[in-house]
Amino acid sequence: MLGLKIVIEKGSGVPLFKQLTDQLRTAIMRGEISEGTRLPSERELSKLLRLNRSVVVKAYNELKMDGLLDSRSGSGTYVISVRPPQKEFDMISWGEQLNSWATVPAGSARWASVLKGRPDDCIRFDTGIPLVGDEQTNLLKGILSDLTEDELKSSLDYPSLRGNSELIKYLCLRLNGSGMHVNSRNILITIGAEEAVYLLFSALARPGETIVVENPTYINIINICRMFQHRVLPVGRNSEGLDFATLENVLKRSRVKFIYTMSCSHNPTGSNMSEEKKESLVRLAEKYSVPIIDDTVFSEIQYSRPAPKTLKYYDHHNCVIEIGGLSKAYAPGLRIGWIAADEALIEKLIEPVRMISLGVPNISQLVAAKLLSTGEYDRFLKRYLGLCLDKKEAAKRACLRYLPPYVKVNEAQGGNFFWLELPASLDCWKLVAEGIKNGVAVSPGSLFTFDSSGRNFVRLNPLGVPLEQIEEGIIRLSKVIESITTSDINEEGTVSVVV
Repeated sequence: MLGLKIVIEKGSGVPLFKQLTDQLRTAIMRGEISEGTRLPSERELSKLLRLNRSVVVKAYNELKMDGLLDSRSGSGTYVISVRPPQKEFDMISWGEQLNSWATVPAGSARWASVLKGRPDDCIRFDTGIPLVGDEQTNLLKGILSDLTEDELKSSLDYPSLRGNSELIKYLCLRLNGSGMHVNSRNILITIGAEEAVYLLFSALARPGETIVVENPTYINIINICRMFQHRVLPVGRNSEGLDFATLENVLKRSRVKFIYTMSCSHNPTGSNMSEEKKESLVRLAEKYSVPIIDDTVFSEIQYSRPAPKTLKYYDHHNCVIEIGGLSKAYAPGLRIGWIAADEALIEKLIEPVRMISLGVPNISQLVAAKLLSTGEYDRFLKRYLGLCLDKKEAAKRACLRYLPPYVKVNEAQGGNFFWLELPASLDCWKLVAEGIKNGVAVSPGSLFTFDSSGRNFVRLNPLGVPLEQIEEGIIRLSKVIESITTSDINEEGTVSVVV
């Protein structure tokens, strides 16, 4: 016999075959039953353990499926090698171990490879974040120095899954001040807008289910759709908003789980959807009972007054889910985002938060609550928007003055980004590579589209560059464009600026 102690507890509630399977598997994996050992026959083992023979048959079959046992006709059941014999140790190939979605997408890998060659004096229009300066640092120092002993102690504890109650209170005041109607039960604080996107995309659609995403869109949305294996129907986006004719046709023909859009300060195009289109989009979603995720993370960076409304303003039946955050204006490292949605959805998202992150660190939430409650954030935002406007205007002037006339410049109506349309014959990847060599970095448009429609576009972020470097950066970019543009481009005309 095996010399192995097997304990079967018939009143435990655990299926008998599973108890037997687990104990035999553990013994084999630990080497307590060595390779080549003949196990008792099904009849013998069932008699020894006082079990029905079918229990042993099922346990043996499970272990055969695991590749641990093998039945030999007329001979019996034997333990087989757990792993094939190796003459020497083989290093683990982590590339083979990873799921396909955990690997770096080809476009992102190509971009990272190109960026490695940038010179030290490279002017980086390719980032997606603000330039953090002394003002943000000094604000943070002041807030931290004013924290009480109790606040410091609480910051070291686990956070509330829903979020800091003070932060939620002031967020509600802020959102309701912009025309929304939310209370504390409609808010979930997240680790930046990224966690909000992750939670919603994983909760609202299963692998293979259909979603609508505007095209172009934020690069990580493309990667997340790939990770969750959603069936994506891209709908074109221009300076006015989504292509409504295509969208309604899609909604008529397909069972769409949700629509993802950025109604304001769109990434990468910098456009604001018109108010008329916003209201029409919400009514269309209501008509087909399809929720909309409106990612408004850049929406507080606006260059005109009054500031545009988000889709939630037009939402009367709780079909709009709004994502917001403080990272894009104050500091990306604060990692404060939120979801504003129907109370029933917020409740359903609490458990995924427990499993994924256990909530947003208390210290970040405490800082954010102080920024909002003291009015420091609004005062900072007013000054910051002045700097943003200066940078945007500097970029616009430089584009008008230096870029070739065949480049169409979509300047930022809100947010960080200019979206440059190049001649159809010009490949954005070639421009990006040559730009790096010549000390200027921009983002290739292909990263932001589900298809090839972005191949002759680049994204430019003047807010991530010191004001005094913007003109020089555009001059460098202009020289690169002119050097690689094919000779058949018509060089008559003026630069087109979409305002």
